[in-house]
Formats: sequence, C-alpha cells, structure tokens
Amino acid sequence: MGWRDPSFLASVPSGERVSRFVAMLLLLQRLSYLLPACASLFAQEALFADRTRNAVLLALALSWNVTMFHRVARRGWFALWMVVVDVVATCVFMLVVTGDCIQTSGTCQANWSSHALLATGALIGAVSDRAIHFVALLPPIGVYALAHAGDMGQRFPFALELAVRVNSYVWFAVIVYFIRRYLAAQARRLDELTEQRLAAETERAAEQTRLAHYRQLHDTVLATLTAIARGGLDHHEEEVRRRCAADAAYVRALIRQDDAGPATGLGNGLAHAVARAAGLGMCVRYAAEALPEDLPAEVATAMAEAATEALNNVARHSGEREAWLTAVEVDGVVTVRVVDRGAGFDPGGVEPGYGLRSSVAGRMREVGGSSAVITAPGEGVCVELRWPDRPL
Repeated sequence: MGWRDPSFLASVPSGERVSRFVAMLLLLQRLSYLLPACASLFAQEALFADRTRNAVLLALALSWNVTMFHRVARRGWFALWMVVVDVVATCVFMLVVTGDCIQTSGTCQANWSSHALLATGALIGAVSDRAIHFVALLPPIGVYALAHAGDMGQRFPFALELAVRVNSYVWFAVIVYFIRRYLAAQARRLDELTEQRLAAETERAAEQTRLAHYRQLHDTVLATLTAIARGGLDHHEEEVRRRCAADAAYVRALIRQDDAGPATGLGNGLAHAVARAAGLGMCVRYAAEALPEDLPAEVATAMAEAATEALNNVARHSGEREAWLTAVEVDGVVTVRVVDRGAGFDPGGVEPGYGLRSSVAGRMREVGGSSAVITAPGEGVCVELRWPDRPL
C-alpha cells in the first residue's frame, strides 16, 4: 500500500494517503479472520461436513483478497466492481460454508463466513460517499437470513434475532464510513494550511530577493551612475567603461534570472557572485537555464561560493577583466562553469592554490559534488562544478 515509505506517502495527494491507510486497515481486518480460518483446517475434531470443500472455499477467499488488495495497492483505492464481487463472494460463502458447518451448540463457531460478512460491511462503509449507498448492505443481510434460517427464531423472534446478529455488520460499515470521511476532511484541511504556509514563505523569500537585488543595484549600478552624474568619474576613462560594462552585465543577469522563472537559491547566489565580481571591476557574462527549484540549500550555497572564488581567481590571476558564468541542469546533474580567456597555466607544473583546493574543490566535495579545472598556458581557464558527482 506504500504506507511504510514516507517519501512515497509525501509524494501522493492527501486523499490518496487516507485511502491507502483505510485500505490497510481493511486488509488487516480480513487477515484477522482468514488466518484463524486457515488454522482450523488442521483441527483434530470435525468442524465441517466436507473438509475439502471448506479448504477450497478458503483458498478462493484468500485468492480473491490477494487479487483485490494487489490491485488496490497499484491504483490506490477500490473499484466499484471489486465491491460487487466481494459482496457476491461473501453471499456465496455464507450459503455454502454455513450449510457445511457442523452445528455443535447453537451457531457454529468455526463458521468463518460470518467474519467475512463483517469485512464486507466495512468495505461498503469505506467506499460509500453518501448515506444512500448503505443500501448495498441489504443483499448480504437477506442471504444471511436465508443461510441461518434453521438456527434463528428459537429463543427470540426471527426479525429480532436477525437484527442482533447483523448489528456488528451494520455498525462496522457506519464506523468505517465516518472514519474515512473524518480523515479525508482533516487531510484536506492540512493541505490547505500547508499551501497557505508555502505561499507565505514564497512571498517572504521573493521579498527578501527583491531587497537583496535593490541593495546590489544601489551598491553597483546606482553608485556608478551617481558618480558619473556628479562628475566624480570620467566616462571616457577605460576603468570607468569597464565598471559600466560590469554593472550592465549584472543587470542583464537579473533580467535573465526573472525570465528563467521562479528564483532559486542557486540562481540568487550566482547573481550575487556576478555582483561581487562587478565590484572588482570585472564584466561577467551570466546565463542560467532550467535550474532546479528544489536544490538543497547547502548545495546551492556551496556552488555559489565556489563560483565566487573562481571569479576571484579570474580577477587575480588571468590578466583579464571579462569572464563567462553559466549554469544548467541536464538529467538531474547541475553544472556551473566559470570561463576566462586569460593566461591560463600548466596544470601539471603548477600546484593549485588554496582557493582552488579548499574554497572550490573542498566545498563541492563536502556536499557530494565535484570540480574540475581545464586549462593550458595561453588558453584561459574553465572551472567546472558538478552536483551530484555522477556522469551524465
């Protein structure tokens, strides 16, 4: 039924979770009478006129229940035809098993068809959506009265004794009916509260993202424009042009992030990395596609910080002021690349610095990812970050 797998239960709607839980209860109820009934086959005293026939009927009952609950496990709930077949099977069992049961003192205690009647009543109550559906309880009651016509009406009036005997059958149906309706209502309410909480958290996260973007724009683009407007910077100077280009790249990164859909932790982190690189006078061309929204927070933080360190290395060692930052998810693997066209180095002749070993490679290993540095003298550097650490 999937009831032992929390991840499976969390992935299905609340209504299906309730249905599977109730189905599990119905299965356990049926096992509570089928197992003792099977054990009675090995009793030394004669309980049935024909043991072989009783064994065949029990085998049919077991086969039917295995088939029914196997289908329920696959589809999540009972189909109407299952209920019809179960009612018919129980009626047949009551007629045949009761007639085959040896009467020792009153009603035969080994008559497992009476317990099958209770299980059918619980099933009818579980699948009923309205009270009118309880009319399905009537055919088995009529068959029970026919099967036990010879042992009823001796101490009490027939109708009264019949009512007493089917009392549990009816109440099983009513109790399960209300249990399922109550659990379903609680599940729906819980879903509503969860959706409201998620909506509020999403709104707060979006507001925090907007505030962070406003601060970055204030510290970069607005600061540059204000300095130029007040005459503090000469826009003809090369350094000022590079700073303007870096600010423009940051604004483009924000626009691309909005176009890509909902903001993600990794997307925000990489946008901040672009902003910090702009503060170093760099122009970073940033592009991101299909970043997962459910990336673990520690992974997003590690990849963003590793990318920041890679951009810092470009500013310190490449001799260039331009770099490319890309991020994409393919087949469940997130890849972030930082590329420059600078001096590069010989990876076999140069020991990686502390930044690459710890701030880049170390961070990625800690979260189950990997990093690679692709470079050659005069060919620039490509730092590639991957999570999780597995081939595409």
